[in-house]
Amino acid sequence: MSEPIMEFETQEQLDKCLAEWQERLFLTDWTIKVRFAEPEELKDENEIRLSGQNEFQIVNKCAVISLEKLNDDSRSRIVKICHEQILIHELLHCKYNWIEPPYTAEGKYFDTLEHSLIEQMAKSLFMAKYNLPFSWFKNF
Repeated sequence: MSEPIMEFETQEQLDKCLAEWQERLFLTDWTIKVRFAEPEELKDENEIRLSGQNEFQIVNKCAVISLEKLNDDSRSRIVKICHEQILIHELLHCKYNWIEPPYTAEGKYFDTLEHSLIEQMAKSLFMAKYNLPFSWFKNF
């Protein structure tokens, strides 16, 4: 059995993994580019740092996914940062959780719940591929 890809070493390795997960998630009709980004580039609407980001257009079925270049800070968090699992999460945004700011109170609540479900699904798919328990994500 192969090992999880914690950190992509090359763009070629990243593109190969993208192709695998696009097929697994029935996203082969999407045009998707994935790239590495500096940590300061990836922030949400509240300026909170992100590990990954998907900028997509549903109508055109195209997306640019950015993955954080890992550093000592991101590697030392309470939950393991794993590029492959982050990629899965960002790809799932092409299927779910399309609500965008500005939010109503209800919209923000819905967005938060949907985002949590995407994270669970990404972890579940990753765990199934590698036969891992949920405890694998603990970084302590």
